[in-house]
Amino acid sequence: MNQKQSKRETTYLRFFGLAELADHGARGILAFWVILGMAFFLFGDQNLIAPNMKNIGASLGITDPNEVDWKLGGIIPVLFFILGGAVSLSMGYLSQTFSRKNLLLATVLLGEIPCFLTAYVETYDQFLVLRTLCGFGLGGIFPLLFSLIGDYFSSKSRAIATGYVSLAMGLGVGVGQLLGGILGGADPINGWRASFIYMSAPSFVFAAIYLFFCKEPKRGGAEGVSSDELSHKISLKDFKLLFESKTNLGAFLQGLPGCIPWGVFFVYLADYYEHTYHLSKEISAGMITFAAVGIFIGTFFGGVLGQILYNIKKTYQPLLCIGTTFFGVFPAIMLLYSFDIVPYMGLFIALNIFTGIMISITGPNVRAVLLNVNEPKSRSAIFSIYNLTDDLGKGLGPVMSAVILGLTPDRGLALSISILFWIPCALAWLLILFNYEKDENRMLQLMKQNVSNA
Repeated sequence: MNQKQSKRETTYLRFFGLAELADHGARGILAFWVILGMAFFLFGDQNLIAPNMKNIGASLGITDPNEVDWKLGGIIPVLFFILGGAVSLSMGYLSQTFSRKNLLLATVLLGEIPCFLTAYVETYDQFLVLRTLCGFGLGGIFPLLFSLIGDYFSSKSRAIATGYVSLAMGLGVGVGQLLGGILGGADPINGWRASFIYMSAPSFVFAAIYLFFCKEPKRGGAEGVSSDELSHKISLKDFKLLFESKTNLGAFLQGLPGCIPWGVFFVYLADYYEHTYHLSKEISAGMITFAAVGIFIGTFFGGVLGQILYNIKKTYQPLLCIGTTFFGVFPAIMLLYSFDIVPYMGLFIALNIFTGIMISITGPNVRAVLLNVNEPKSRSAIFSIYNLTDDLGKGLGPVMSAVILGLTPDRGLALSISILFWIPCALAWLLILFNYEKDENRMLQLMKQNVSNA
């Protein structure tokens, strides 16, 4: 690559806030964008069920509404996230033993093959098994993604980089749900089946590109640490040590209650719009898409804003997350009660967008926080634990909502109770606020000590 081309490439990356990628060359740059593509499609199948719960139930012989809620909105998310959590937890060790590139490819294939085959199921049991197996993909890719991101970028731009990754994941979920709603509305019998094919097939192309043309970054490269200095293999003792960081503990604690409301948004909200507000399936899916637009905005610009605040004063980043998480509760609950009193559809659309912005700012920032306070050798492990708590919250959210929906005919009340779990999530951020800077400095000191002893 000549100097002029290299300068143009660096300018292009700087425009997107990714200037540090230039240090990894063309193959590293390609790898980053391909990883985003794989994340988009892998997360795209996560919520394909939500806009088509009634259609899928009818296709599989399930017609009772409560049975549909429980079997499709309750049991499947639990098993999906239990498997995903177990796989995620194992990645902390496996990533220290095997190539992260090969592990990433394996998780994508193990997640997308059953997703593709879901289009051809004939019974609920087949559907249950294949949707559970999709947990291999989401459980495995999460800790690997952020371990790689931590080695591509330093703390000066990690929040922006995690914003891109979080945006790809959120965009995948939103587009997948919209596509499922459109196809299911056009063809109630087979439309939902086609959505599983469309959201899985492109991953195989991205996997092939990643296999033949991309390379993973050097572990510890963003901190200037060599691989030899990170040769220590993670053990159960190391997992225990990770909990000694109060910042880590705060991230785990906020993840459990914080994910429960997401079960409302991406499992039940489209159905709520359709059957409580009597909107068509397409319009209901469209409203979720507007919320997803807000999530895209909040995810990316939340990462940018968090990075700006971090660079001014580190504690401003968790303060941002405390405020947006707490105050995001109010517009989220308004979504469940305001449609009949909002005079214009445009205002309801704006409320969906604003809610999406408020509730999504935390995502890229908590991941950047975890990258900043943990050593390169332990980042896969820390994200495997974080994803386990994340999965537990996602699995419990739909189940809790399904249980409450079975106890009260007021679906708005049931879903509002789930949304209130964002309040303890905001309170858990206080633990991060008071320990963030101290834990990051401790990590840097420990790295210097390890390098001097190597």
